[in-house]
Amino acid sequence: MKQAVLCTEQLEGNLRRFIIFRLLYTARFYYPVFTVLFLDYGLTLEQFAILNIVWALTIVLAEVPSGALADIVGRKRLVVFAASLMVIEMGLIVFAPIGDSSILFFLFLGNRICSGLSEAAASGADEALAYDSLKALGREDDWSKILVRTTHFVSIGFIITMILGAFSYDPGLVNGLISSINSEWQLSANMVMRLPVILTLISSIILLIVTLGFHEIEIEKDENTEVNKLIGKSLLDPFRKILVAGMWTFNHRFVLFVILAALVLDSVGRQFAILASEYYRLIDIPVSWFGFIGAGVSLMGIGSAILSRYLVHNHSPFLNFMMLSGILMLGLIGLGFAIPYYGVIFAVGAFAMMGMVSFQSSYYINKEVDSSHRATVLSFKGLALNLGLGFASFLYTVYVASLRAQQNGELSEVLMREAIFTDALRVFPFYFLVLFIVLVLLGRIFMKPRNAVFIKR
Repeated sequence: MKQAVLCTEQLEGNLRRFIIFRLLYTARFYYPVFTVLFLDYGLTLEQFAILNIVWALTIVLAEVPSGALADIVGRKRLVVFAASLMVIEMGLIVFAPIGDSSILFFLFLGNRICSGLSEAAASGADEALAYDSLKALGREDDWSKILVRTTHFVSIGFIITMILGAFSYDPGLVNGLISSINSEWQLSANMVMRLPVILTLISSIILLIVTLGFHEIEIEKDENTEVNKLIGKSLLDPFRKILVAGMWTFNHRFVLFVILAALVLDSVGRQFAILASEYYRLIDIPVSWFGFIGAGVSLMGIGSAILSRYLVHNHSPFLNFMMLSGILMLGLIGLGFAIPYYGVIFAVGAFAMMGMVSFQSSYYINKEVDSSHRATVLSFKGLALNLGLGFASFLYTVYVASLRAQQNGELSEVLMREAIFTDALRVFPFYFLVLFIVLVLLGRIFMKPRNAVFIKR
């Protein structure tokens, strides 16, 4: 296969579109009211839990095949597919009936399936397309700069969407603003409820237009290599690609270590992120401030990206892993005390760690992986992170259920829920410590060469 000849402007355009893609894809206006939105539409808590399980399973099942497909049919096609699914995902609920309806659950079920497939399709494909564009420009060493710049734009976009999303969901604030323009203008509560979804639908349409402007880079392949001998031209290609990329990853233990290290750190951090709003309420922070906390955490992402770039260029992967582990452990210990108001500091530490994990794992993996299966290996990382989160969520659910079974009924429902939540938080450091020890032991046994993680990459 001959490599497509793209001019410098087209390659630079891919880099710009990558940043815009990440910005519009991740900054969604309904995020600050995510749980509340689903419940206000008329879903029950049980239905909400089922939908989240379906979403996670969809990502797990589609993550790696989509990455292999991106390496075979082209990264642009997968990115456009992801954007198209996002449009469908938002369209399914923007017009969904509010209240008890026989079709409401199925519309949201379609929304979660499309969302999961979109996440899986985008995972790895956008990053591989951007990195290979940079490689074609002969600037692979600038990847950390691109990651920093992307983090800056995404953080700023997230701040804006968090604040506007929370604002647009408040009927009093929205109608107050509208009436200041014209006293006769008013929106119904149901219409205001749809505003965050409508805004996200509009941004998803813009996102789709942006993705259509990407330029595909066809990777030059040597038909005599072992990888390409194993891959034929049939419907089984994606699965053969997965097998080959899996063998490559297992034989390149440094990449495997990076993926497992990201799993250990991210699974614990993301499990807390899911529970963050309940933690804020526990430490007496008003609900109206939740969006501003999220915006502040996103703003800190800019600083963490700069710090991450310094760490990957000046320290070994193992030392960086130890630093991130220390940040997470201190945060988890602090969270267990549930200190009113000031406890939010420890939550910020956990969120900052997650951003640094994403940055550093992307940097190391892209630096090591061949272009021919870059998206597939990146999808392995996405699969690992989602499996780690799923396992952590399962253990958390089982532990909370056991704590509830031990209650003797002397506390009210609210106090019992707070007590169980606090007790469960205090187990997080021990769970992370077990994962940390297991990873270090596996590294000592299987890492080849042994000093790979101790050398600055």
